[in-house]
Amino acid sequence: MDYRVSLAADIAEISRLLDWVETCCGEAGVTGDAAFKLALVLEEAVANVIHHAFADMPPPYRIAVELAIDADRVCALVIDNGRAFDPSIAPDANTDLPLEQRDPGGLGIRLIRRMMDRVAYHRVAGENRLRMEKMRT
Repeated sequence: MDYRVSLAADIAEISRLLDWVETCCGEAGVTGDAAFKLALVLEEAVANVIHHAFADMPPPYRIAVELAIDADRVCALVIDNGRAFDPSIAPDANTDLPLEQRDPGGLGIRLIRRMMDRVAYHRVAGENRLRMEKMRT
């Protein structure tokens, strides 16, 4: 099953995104751990796009999320026309340091990497394409 939603570059869209993910997962029979992790990483990825990808860039802003769900896995693709950023090669946040000594950021990337089975990034025709895959089992 394939699904697609377009979102405005507004943090208020996160609740609509989460409702959409829940509906898609329900229709496709994705439950439990896989559905929870998918919603969590999409919330994080889209919030990062809204907060960081469009900073100091003129509109129009475009964000779309696509889901491809089959019997074995769920694949999510976040597409935006913001500033290029490859989270698949960004360093993990150093969680060994005390909180006051840590650099801000990076925890969302760590979360996405740990929750998903595969994460890949491509920049195509001026768009970021973040693909995240989770096995259903």
